[in-house]
Amino acid sequence: MKFLKAFFFTILFMSASIFGHSQNNYSVYIFVAEKCPISIYMAKPLQEAYKKFGNQVDFYAVFPMKNSTQKSADKFLKEYGLSEFKIKLDYYQGFSKKLEATITPEAVVLNDLGEVVYRGRISDAYRAPGKMKHGPRKNEMVQVLDNLINGMTISKPWANAVGCYITFH
Repeated sequence: MKFLKAFFFTILFMSASIFGHSQNNYSVYIFVAEKCPISIYMAKPLQEAYKKFGNQVDFYAVFPMKNSTQKSADKFLKEYGLSEFKIKLDYYQGFSKKLEATITPEAVVLNDLGEVVYRGRISDAYRAPGKMKHGPRKNEMVQVLDNLINGMTISKPWANAVGCYITFH
């Protein structure tokens, strides 16, 4: 069984090389909504995370609302300095359900095997919707990625995301 699993992942790795897919060990999926104020606020911590890890990690902005379009997603990313993020529209919300995302903004980090290694908030700036933390704020996305890249695991419980609920249809 171990041989088959190793063989499968070798084939997967080789096909990714042939077809030009990234060889980064982690993919970060940020679930955002164009009109969610906390999604907008988190642009700065996300810019910092991309600036530090963009050459080591794949960053995706996932738009799970059925009214999101390629045009609105492009506009959002451009307006808030996240143009480097790849766009994933999730009209039918299958991807959001698969990764168990329920909030915008919410970060889900997958390893190269597709396993969730972190799901939660980007920053500790908000305690609850409309309740911003006073004093210094911690960019948890940078801390999570730094730990993962340095071979550490992110122990549970992960910090819950704070923001706007994803309306599933």
